[in-house]
Amino acid sequence: MSTFVQFPDESEDQRLLLKSVLIGENHLPSSAIRMVAWSAALACRDSEVVKQVQFIVGELCKEAKRDMQYAMSRMSVTNPYFFSRQFVDIHAGGDLPSLKFRPFADIAVDNEVNYHYACIAVSMVNGGYACFKSHTMSLKALGESDTAIDQAMRITAAVMAARQVHFNSQTLFQH
Repeated sequence: MSTFVQFPDESEDQRLLLKSVLIGENHLPSSAIRMVAWSAALACRDSEVVKQVQFIVGELCKEAKRDMQYAMSRMSVTNPYFFSRQFVDIHAGGDLPSLKFRPFADIAVDNEVNYHYACIAVSMVNGGYACFKSHTMSLKALGESDTAIDQAMRITAAVMAARQVHFNSQTLFQH
């Protein structure tokens, strides 16, 4: 039997944040909360954090899994690519067609808003700041409120904190 991430007393604030943003706030609909939490957890690449998110928020529906997979796959390319382009002055590429991406309309995501929420979660974990900003602007253009976007950012930060707590407990306190 797997144990969930155990938050020591020194990380009580982070445990409370995770609980609050996942089940105590309603700036985001539950489908977006699940999408952000799952995207952040998978981007963290920690199976215990993924299990904890699954336990707290439940499963994603088939359509949400598909949308999330698109978001994660696309961000796995764009995050490092556009991050690195900030530091060089080259006059080639620099756009989605150069990455062989199909146009967004062609992938036909089921829920565009939740797709963009998944993209900001993955981009936060990956440090893909250009993508993070672009998808945040898309959310605002789709009518999402600053409080909803902030909740998504705090969900991602809380999931990242759970990953750090888990790593610390598996590394530091095992000796």
